[in-house]
Amino acid sequence: MVPTFIVIGAGRAGTTSLHGYLAQHPQVFVCAEKSPNYFVSLDVLPEWEGPRLRAMARQWVSDAGAYAALFAEAGTATALGDVSPVYLQSLNAPGRIKALVPEVKLVAILRDPVARAYAHYLGRCRDGLESRATFADVVAEELSRPLPETVAFGSYLGCGRYHHFLRPYYDLFPREQIRVYLYEELTRDAPALMRALFEFLGVDAGFEPDLRRRTGQTGIVRHPVARFLWTRSVGVRTALRPWLPGTLRDVAGPIVLRRLQRPPLDADMDACIRPLFVEDIRRLQVLIDRDLSHWLPSPARA
Repeated sequence: MVPTFIVIGAGRAGTTSLHGYLAQHPQVFVCAEKSPNYFVSLDVLPEWEGPRLRAMARQWVSDAGAYAALFAEAGTATALGDVSPVYLQSLNAPGRIKALVPEVKLVAILRDPVARAYAHYLGRCRDGLESRATFADVVAEELSRPLPETVAFGSYLGCGRYHHFLRPYYDLFPREQIRVYLYEELTRDAPALMRALFEFLGVDAGFEPDLRRRTGQTGIVRHPVARFLWTRSVGVRTALRPWLPGTLRDVAGPIVLRRLQRPPLDADMDACIRPLFVEDIRRLQVLIDRDLSHWLPSPARA
């Protein structure tokens, strides 16, 4: 079996919550494990990805039979989905998706690229996947080399070039097979977004999922002991992930991560990196026919 729809990204834009909402619909089946990452499993990880991230990548589904088996328990569901945000970080993914499922429906949810990059950093700090002390250190290192062109895994700034990575999908698939939403729409009116998404997927748009629980929140664990244990246990958690029931992880994660600190992004840092995305945002506005001027630096909005 193969998916009838794929959520291609973006990371840190509400895709984990979206996965949970979709899973509640009786006519929708999504892979129990978010991010099987099948269509990027053949990509070579960039040199800047460390050993912990490489260990996680070894769990990506790379076998065609194993990928098909992910949908074996779909039952009577009419919409079968794969939610893998890294598909919007690789220029190779669109062609692979087209080759296997040319009629698949594609869904993207996009977030202000500066806010997304910072949330990405906080998320990796939370999970013990980032050793650099500050976001400024991350930005300085990334700006010391060109932003990635083909694969942006692990590049906080590179992942925010949405037009660059979304354009190939529009080149290969009819527009009617693609829907793009904005993160602020999810946070402002999740019920309306879900109705529109269910309608796009061809399932009962009147179904109302429980939207009270949002997952995938980013920030720093408040309690110092819990923070130490959570960040230092990333290797063990990664190794045990295939063997632990999802229900157990669903209980353990929120207990540790229920209270997070979210230090605001420094205004000077925002002003430093926002201009990097101006041209990409302007092109994206045209591509998806949406006003994104609120993502631009103030002088560039005109």
